[in-house]
Amino acid sequence: MKQNNYSKEVEKLLNTNNEIKTLEESFTAGSIRITVYPITPGIYLSLNEVNGTTIPFDEKIYKYEMTTINQCIAGRCEFKHPEEAVSYISPQLTCIARKRKMDSFSYPLGNYTGLEISIIEALLDEDAKDFLGKFSIDIELLLDKFLNNTETFIGRADNRLLIRFKELYQLLNSKNLGRIRLKVLEIFELLISEDVVYPFESHYLTSVQAALARRAHDILTKDLSKHIAAKDIAAELGVSETSLKNYFKEVYGLCLSDYMKSKRMKYAADKLQNTSLSILDIANSVGYTNQGRFAKVFYDYYKAKPLEYRRNYST
Repeated sequence: MKQNNYSKEVEKLLNTNNEIKTLEESFTAGSIRITVYPITPGIYLSLNEVNGTTIPFDEKIYKYEMTTINQCIAGRCEFKHPEEAVSYISPQLTCIARKRKMDSFSYPLGNYTGLEISIIEALLDEDAKDFLGKFSIDIELLLDKFLNNTETFIGRADNRLLIRFKELYQLLNSKNLGRIRLKVLEIFELLISEDVVYPFESHYLTSVQAALARRAHDILTKDLSKHIAAKDIAAELGVSETSLKNYFKEVYGLCLSDYMKSKRMKYAADKLQNTSLSILDIANSVGYTNQGRFAKVFYDYYKAKPLEYRRNYST
C-alpha cells in the first residue's frame, strides 16, 4: 500500500464508529497487519501482527498526538527512547507511552503479536467522555497516574491485568465489538483503580550497543553448521565478550547459547518436517557431527526423537 493511500486509510478508520478495519503493508524486511477496533471516538484498539525484523514508520501519516497502552502477546519489540536509548518490550511487560518520532520499529525475533490501545485526546468528544464517565473511567486520571513525570512507563503486569489482556485477545476472533469494548473498559478501570502494573527497571542500551548485538546475531546465524565462539565475534566487533553477551540478552531475551540452541533446533525441526534429508545431514547442517548428540539435544528441546518428530509432523 502506498504511503499516501495508507494515510487515507488511517484517516478513514479514525472517523468510523462501528467498522473493524484491517490495514496491511509489506516492506523489504517484513510485513505488518494491523486490525483496528473502534472503542469510542478517540480510543482505538489494534491487533498488531508483524513478520520480519524491521518495519519503517512515517509519523506524518498521523495528524494527532496520541498515547498508547501496549501489551506484548508474543515476540519482542524494540522501544526507542530519547537520546538514542532503546529498551525491549516482551510478554508480561506493559508499556504506556506518548507516541514519539521514530523512523522504524524493530522486532529482534522476526515476529511480533501485540495489543495496542491508542488514546487520541483531541478526538475524545464530550459524548465519549460522558460515556466513559458512566463506567467511572477518567482518561486524564489514567494518563496522570502513569505519565505524570515521564513520557514512557514500562511496568511488569500482574496476573489480573495479564488475564484481562488474554481475554481481550481471545475475543477478537468473535468480531463482537460490544464485548471487545467492554473488555477494554474493564482494562481501563483496572489500571485506574488498582495497582496492577509495577515499575520495571528496564535495562537500556544505546543504539550502538543494540546494533552490536544485531551484528553478532547475523554472524552467528549466517551458517548454523558453524560454531563461532563469542570471544571471536567480540574481538571482531571491538567489544568485550561479557559486554557483547549482555547486549545480546537484552535485545533477544535469551543468553547467547540458549538462543543459538533454540535457533538450531527450530531449523532442524523445519528440515525434518519439510525435507527428506537424512538425520545425519540435518545434524550436520546445525553444527552437530555426532548424530547421537544431536538426537539428545533435539529430544531435550521437543520431547521427541528426530525420527518420531518426522513421523508425527512431516508434511
